Amino acid sequence: MNLDWTPLRAVVLESDDWGLCAWSPDVKGWRALADQPVFRSPSGRRYAGSTLESAADVEAMTELLGTFRGGDGFPPVWQANMIVAAPDYAKLVPPAFDAPELPLVELPNLPSRWDRPRLWEQVTVARMSGLWWPELHGLHHLPGQAWLAALRRGAPDARRALEHQSPICAGVDASGEYHPSEPAEVRTRDLETAVATFRRLFGRLPGSMCPPDYRWDEQLEREAERLGVTTFQGKGEQLGHSFPRLRRLLLRYRWPHVHGGRFYLPIRIAFEPHGQPATSRVGAAAAHRAAREAWSRGQPAVISTHRVNYVHLDPAAAENGRAQLRDLMGRLQGDNAVFLTDVEVRQLQERAWSLREVGNRGVLVRYYGVPREPLSFDAPHDAVGVALRDGGRDGVEARIAAGRVEARLHDGEYLLEWQRT
Repeated sequence: MNLDWTPLRAVVLESDDWGLCAWSPDVKGWRALADQPVFRSPSGRRYAGSTLESAADVEAMTELLGTFRGGDGFPPVWQANMIVAAPDYAKLVPPAFDAPELPLVELPNLPSRWDRPRLWEQVTVARMSGLWWPELHGLHHLPGQAWLAALRRGAPDARRALEHQSPICAGVDASGEYHPSEPAEVRTRDLETAVATFRRLFGRLPGSMCPPDYRWDEQLEREAERLGVTTFQGKGEQLGHSFPRLRRLLLRYRWPHVHGGRFYLPIRIAFEPHGQPATSRVGAAAAHRAAREAWSRGQPAVISTHRVNYVHLDPAAAENGRAQLRDLMGRLQGDNAVFLTDVEVRQLQERAWSLREVGNRGVLVRYYGVPREPLSFDAPHDAVGVALRDGGRDGVEARIAAGRVEARLHDGEYLLEWQRT
C-alpha cells in the first residue's frame, strides 16, 4: 500500500552529536585551545565552544518541545543521534601511548573533565516523556587510529588538546570514525561495540544511524545491516562521491529510496542557527520553506540540526539557538505538521501504520490503512491489558491476547496505554 505523504505534512527532527565529548569540556579548555590551528579553522569557529550537554540543557530542550503540538495533537519528538562512548583519558599515557586500541568509557560513565551531574537521569526523564528518542550516531565520533598516531608522533596540537581532555587536532579533523582510512577491522569492531552499547543503554536495537561526519562507505552499510541496523540518515550528504551537488539534487527526488533491505531517509534540510541570523539560508524561515517543498514532493521533511545550536559554553549562543528553534516549531505547528521518528517514517512507508514507544506508558500508533483491518504487535511481558486513549472514534478496539496486541482502527493516531499487574 502506497502512503500519500502530501497531506500528512510529516517532519523528522534529526539532531546529531548528543553524548559527544567534544570539542571543549569547559570554558577553561575552550580558552586554552582557542589559538590551536583547528580551533581557528572554519569548523573551529563554529564548533570550538561546543560541549557535552548538561542535565539543564536536556531539560530546557524538552520544556521547549513540550509547549508545541502537531496537527495530530501530539507533541514533537526530538531524535537525538547519540555517541555512546568517550576516550578514557586516564589510560592515554604519554609519551608512548602504547594502548593497542583507543581506550574508552561507555555512557553513562564520562571522563573527569566532562562530568555532568544528573545528565543520565534527565535523559531518562526526557525519554519517558516521549519527547526524546535516541538513535545511533556512532561509538566515539573519532578516527581512533589516526588520533593515536598523532599522539605517538608528538603532534603538538594533539598533545596540547589532550591536556584538556579534548581529542580535537588536525589528525582527527581530517578523518572520521568510519572513514576508509581507518583499518577495516577497527571500524567493524567499533560499530559492533556501538550497537551493543546502544542496546544496553536503551533496551533496543538502533532504529536508524547517521555515521559521523558523513564519512562512510559500502562496508559500513554492509556491517550495519549484518547487525540489524538497516535505516540510514544523511545519504545525500555522504562524502566521497563525484559531483556532490548534482548527486544531492538527484537524490532529492528519489523517494522512497531503498536498496535491498536498506532504507534511506530523504535528503536533510539544514537548520543550523548557531551564529546565524534568523534570515540566513540555514535559519528558521529557510528550513520552513524547505519543509513545505518536501511536502509538495510527497515526502516527509527531514530537518537536520546539530547539538551545537542548543548546547554551548556561551549561554547566549545556546539561548539564541533555542529561540530560533521556537520560531521554527511555531511555523511548523501553524502548518499542522506531525512529528515522526525515522522508524515511524519507514513503517508508514512500508505498511501504512507505525508504532513508537512513549516511555513505559504505552505506544503511539499511527494507522493510515484500510479501516478496521486487523493489526498485531508484541505487548510488554508484564502488560495484562491495554487502554485506548486519544482515539475517541466508534468501532475501534484493542486488546491483548497471548502476549500480543490485537487492534482494529480507523485512520488516525492513537495512544495505547499499558495496564499492568
